[in-house]
Amino acid sequence: MEELRKGTVISGFGGFYQVRLDMQHVVECKPRGRLKKNYEKIYPGDTVEISLLEDGTGMIESIGPRHTALRRPNIVNFNRILIVLAWQLPDYDLLLLDRMLVLANQAGVQPIICFNKMDLLQPGQEKEFQAIHACYSQAGYHLLPVSAEQPETVKQLREKLRGGLSVLAGPSGVGKSSLINVLLGREQVETGAVSDRLRRGKHTTRYATIMPLGQQEEEGFIADTPGFFTLDFPNDFQAETLPLHYPDFSLYPGCYFDSCLHKKEPGCQVKQAVEENKINRQRHERYLRLLEELQSREVKYR
Repeated sequence: MEELRKGTVISGFGGFYQVRLDMQHVVECKPRGRLKKNYEKIYPGDTVEISLLEDGTGMIESIGPRHTALRRPNIVNFNRILIVLAWQLPDYDLLLLDRMLVLANQAGVQPIICFNKMDLLQPGQEKEFQAIHACYSQAGYHLLPVSAEQPETVKQLREKLRGGLSVLAGPSGVGKSSLINVLLGREQVETGAVSDRLRRGKHTTRYATIMPLGQQEEEGFIADTPGFFTLDFPNDFQAETLPLHYPDFSLYPGCYFDSCLHKKEPGCQVKQAVEENKINRQRHERYLRLLEELQSREVKYR
């Protein structure tokens, strides 16, 4: 019996998948038809076993378990999510950021927030950025200001991404592909301009692709992903679970009601923390908007 080789799916399109066996060898593979009985699709990040064919291609024989998974973009078995926003062009959206942080928490992965294009920070805007930095640092997140024009900031980001697989996610136009180019040290990823009319980026990345950050495996891998403008919560995501995905809220337990949604309930410790400026008021207001969205959806589908 032919020996099977273990590898990782790094990209896929049209029924063909690129499988990395090691840092020097990537094989184009097709899956066995029987795999469709267990998996609807194969995603970048999947660990697989393949058999090699005489022409140098391979057949995917089995797919390993998935310990993390993200929808839209579809990618599995990652270690961290790097959420990228731009300071300008397009303007940042903190409600979108909070939504993505909730989804990262649901996936069981610690996110890193990256504010890109910080070279566009204008005089007088320092306090605005410092307030955002303080808000998310207070909530327990790492927030890094980065610019492709400032090598030291990219170096700091690279250190945060060492080891494992990091997923780059964020709206189109925020500079994810340009950032990857700098991290990789080469113009490997297609980049595109931001639409002046829509102030949104063109979709230059069409499929998730995993790339090495260096010559050695311990330097880590990064996945560029298709940009998106909105993210929907999964259908089984319930409103009462939303507070569980806010680590800053968990610092203030002891609400009068065990099922407190931190909205209008008496004896709410989170609302008290907001009044005492221990939780950012605007972040709590954005939380209420997401909560209302979930509650409205539940009423609609009852």
